Amino acid sequence: MHGTPTKEAIYCVSEAPVSQLRFVCTDCLEKNITDMVNVLNSAQDITRRVGFPAVTLKDIAVNTNWTGATIMCQAALNGGTVDSSPATVDVRYLRQPHVVDSNGQSPVLIGNQGYRFFVECVRGADGLCQQSGRRKTLKCDVQSNPPATQYRWLKNGSPSGTGAEITIGTEMIGQSIQCQANNGLHDESNMPLSQAVQIDPYSSAKLLKDNFQKLQSTSPFLASNRIEMNQQVNMGCEVEGNPRPIVYWRMRKPNGDVVDAACPQGLEGQYQELPPEGGRSANIVRLTALCSLRISNYSYSGQYWCAACSQVSQGEPECSPSLETPGTSSLNVQVIGAPSNSDAPPSIEQRGNDATVLVHYCAEPMPRPPREIVFSIDQNDLQVGQSWENFRFDSAVTNNTVPNCYIARLSISPVREEDQYRRIALKLQNQFGSKQIPVSMDALLGGDSAMVGRMPTFWMYILIGVAALLFVICIIAVCVRRRVKDHPDYNEPKTKANLNIHQENDYFEPPPNAPRLFAQHPPEVNAYDQAVKDAQLRMSIV
Repeated sequence: MHGTPTKEAIYCVSEAPVSQLRFVCTDCLEKNITDMVNVLNSAQDITRRVGFPAVTLKDIAVNTNWTGATIMCQAALNGGTVDSSPATVDVRYLRQPHVVDSNGQSPVLIGNQGYRFFVECVRGADGLCQQSGRRKTLKCDVQSNPPATQYRWLKNGSPSGTGAEITIGTEMIGQSIQCQANNGLHDESNMPLSQAVQIDPYSSAKLLKDNFQKLQSTSPFLASNRIEMNQQVNMGCEVEGNPRPIVYWRMRKPNGDVVDAACPQGLEGQYQELPPEGGRSANIVRLTALCSLRISNYSYSGQYWCAACSQVSQGEPECSPSLETPGTSSLNVQVIGAPSNSDAPPSIEQRGNDATVLVHYCAEPMPRPPREIVFSIDQNDLQVGQSWENFRFDSAVTNNTVPNCYIARLSISPVREEDQYRRIALKLQNQFGSKQIPVSMDALLGGDSAMVGRMPTFWMYILIGVAALLFVICIIAVCVRRRVKDHPDYNEPKTKANLNIHQENDYFEPPPNAPRLFAQHPPEVNAYDQAVKDAQLRMSIV
């Protein structure tokens, strides 16, 4: 293929009349090739155009990892399937070549100027680059299958040599270079060509001076490189080089680890460019790099230095002094101040029914036992070596991994359920101030929730009392309900009916001898019934 699409067309044909003619991949799943199946299914049916069963793949997007996959033609015939002989895919291609250095690193891309490589320029008294500078080896890097076998180098667009590598020096300063490569897929007159790379002079970045010695001899620094918390330190380094140098600020911790200092680095750093002066070449860039530190905690203790670096490729910069080792000048910082929390939270070590609580803290100078470091347990103070109930303040030891930091050890033997409700704090003090570090026993011992773990004891008693009161109320309610069931309910219809009957008997049919307060009214009689009775009476008389 040239680029992404295929150069050749692939056909699947059959002399016998068949149906469902198609391409299939037999080992794509095994080789983890996931994009070939959909491409094979997109084959174009050209049976009507050619007069016999045929499908084709043409101008399809091909992936280079298809090389080695096995495909075949398959068709349906007489209720079964028939397969062709398998074929192995061999994707032949050649990508655009690139010019890289001997380490395989690409050139630097400078905005609005294009790609740049640099050769070392050692200037003489006349200000010109001497031939004694180090020469640079460049390679023509290309991805292809089969591998490229033909290379050509061009200087300013004209052929200048062959081979996969070329070595250049100061004679190429101001010139451009390109390379071509071929593996037989292209005509010699049309070989793929790399982008042009400009060659510029390279004066290695170097450190000229710094203000470290001046800082350590003036305020806010005290004797022995000590400095109090919350002070400002402004470091500065003067560097020069071409291309424009960059500065990395480095710090070695007391435990030996080397890290970036807490200030802007490299291209994002703070710089002040200095104007040309004296016999300095106009190509040489001189500037002052600045680093402002606000000493806010003990992690700022360590050894500081600056490294002047040149970014002459897209790989690691070339620096002096090294990014890992300071040069002859550095700034030592020893932070002093009041006790403070460490980055590590309190932790616990459990051994069966026993446990040890570890509380991390930092201070310089170190709080001195017995009075300046105390564990408070429910307002009971324990000095180193003292015990209270099942608690014992074992020791306070140095943390060997973090500068100016320590570990206080509180043993619990045995661990009880009520220990998760204890109010524990580590109280620290030195000449600069004091600090209390609370310890959540509920969190360390795995309580159900932080709220329950901090709940005072009297609230627990109140909750228990409320629960008991609710239980008594429920018992009384049940007893009242049972007693009501033993007596009739006068609200029920049947009971009301019986009551009405008794009332009628009591008020409308009194006993014969009962005195009457009012005259009885005769009962009302229907007029029709009365007439019938009168007629019957007359007939009986007749």
